Amino acid sequence: MRLPLPKSIRWKVGLPVILLGTVLGLVVGFYSYQNTIETAKETTKEKIKTAMTFTKASREYVRSTLRPKIDELLASGCSKEDFILEGQSSSFFTASIFKKVSEELPNFSLRQVAFNPLNPKDEPNELEAGVINFMRNSTHREYSDIVNYRGERYFVYASAVVPDGSCLRCHGQVQNMPKVIQALYKPQRDLNWEVGKVQGAVMVFVPFESTVLKAQLTGLYRGLSIFGIFLLLTLFILISLDRLVFKPIERLERKAEEIAKGNVDEPVDITSDDEIGKLAEAFERMRVSIKKVMDLLK
Repeated sequence: MRLPLPKSIRWKVGLPVILLGTVLGLVVGFYSYQNTIETAKETTKEKIKTAMTFTKASREYVRSTLRPKIDELLASGCSKEDFILEGQSSSFFTASIFKKVSEELPNFSLRQVAFNPLNPKDEPNELEAGVINFMRNSTHREYSDIVNYRGERYFVYASAVVPDGSCLRCHGQVQNMPKVIQALYKPQRDLNWEVGKVQGAVMVFVPFESTVLKAQLTGLYRGLSIFGIFLLLTLFILISLDRLVFKPIERLERKAEEIAKGNVDEPVDITSDDEIGKLAEAFERMRVSIKKVMDLLK
């Protein structure tokens, strides 16, 4: 069944304008909504990468600079301790700094996990073990994804922990471990980490739902704002057309009907300078001509 087409020029023009404005408003608004969410995701990922870069730099600084320097000082007999945990353990150093960082970025959480860890708390769960095995079985030394963790979805970014020779002092055989490490962690077996092989991962987690929810609310506000602007523009166009085109045409229509009935005494009172005005002038000349003929016939 075909729908009846509107006969009024107001609807013939106005209906497509309304539809076009509505569709454009929805499309652009939805694009803005989606773009806001994607931007939030990318921004969060960049923040995670920045935090991870800082973490990796901290670990490397301990390994290459701080630990050797403290080893020299301890060898010189300046301390009775055989190991300074706060300065020589890259994991302890990184965790301590990240604890301060997390005060500024409360949504960020750090996990340093490994197979055969010195600290039992660093034993990887199923998800973390899967990430470590992924990097073990590939050439990748970094991993990022959106994962289910502790019953929620999280952004996760992981960097592989690959031991060097200096790491075996604390992560090799128990008998070779510093007394401070033995007293603190009380290892019951040799850890036997392998140099050059992925042993664990430094992982940063950021809640996905809260990040996306905030972005969704912002995107919804922007999308609705854009949709509202398009509707206002559409309304402005329709009002302008109605005032400048449709109403003058209706007045000319009524005037033509009056002339057809013989009412030729009232002039056409449309005085605009556009095309409608020129049409009104043509009607006025026709009215004057008809009036002259009717006066001659009297």
